[in-house]
Amino acid sequence: MQNHHPTVKPLALMRYLVRLTKTPTGGVVLDPFAGSGSTGCACVLEGRDFIGIEREADYLEIAEKRIAHWALQPTLQE
Repeated sequence: MQNHHPTVKPLALMRYLVRLTKTPTGGVVLDPFAGSGSTGCACVLEGRDFIGIEREADYLEIAEKRIAHWALQPTLQE
C-alpha cells in the first residue's frame, strides 16, 4: 500500500522522541492524530505501548499496515 499521507514523519525522529519521553514507569504514548502511523511504528520499534487515534479511514488503513510491518521486524531495526 502506498503512503499518500501529506505529513509523514521520519521514523528516526519519532523513535528519538519516543525514547526522549520515556517515563520511569514506561507510560503509554498517546497520538491523537495518528495519520499514517509514524508514532505507532516508532513505539513498536522502541518497545513502548501506544494509543493512536485517527478519524480518516484511508489513513487508519495505512497506519495499521505500517505498524504491523514494523511489529514483524527484528527488535530495533529500521
